[in-house]
Amino acid sequence: MYDGQEFLRDKRWCLSRRTLLTGAGALGAAGLLSACGAGDSSADRTAAAPGTVLAHTGDVPVGGGTVVDGVLVVQAEAGTFTAYDATCPHQGVRVGAPRDGVITCPAHNSTFAVGDGSRLGGPATRGLTEIPVRVDGTDIVRA
Repeated sequence: MYDGQEFLRDKRWCLSRRTLLTGAGALGAAGLLSACGAGDSSADRTAAAPGTVLAHTGDVPVGGGTVVDGVLVVQAEAGTFTAYDATCPHQGVRVGAPRDGVITCPAHNSTFAVGDGSRLGGPATRGLTEIPVRVDGTDIVRA
């Protein structure tokens, strides 16, 4: 379950343009649409700046991962850490940590490979965007 801040950051509460225009009418829709779209780029949702410690190596299970500050950090193979923008390219919903080697978007079940972020299935038309990271001791740092 999301807390209020997490819910707002995910912007799941924003209606689609079609739903808003047909349900609310065109008069009040323009302001609401601009509010939902403001700051909605994946660069805005990925808050971790270069040099930010995203996780500790012991916090990321082999074959799994963790989402931190809009970044999904995974360890597909022991000792190999990769990171992706945790935003699904389909409609911008945050993906969850991988299960059984698969990253899944909770909105429409787009799936992505843990090893390279490539699209496996669902409505997304491309894979997840890789984010460069480096390991510094036991810290996984955004490069």
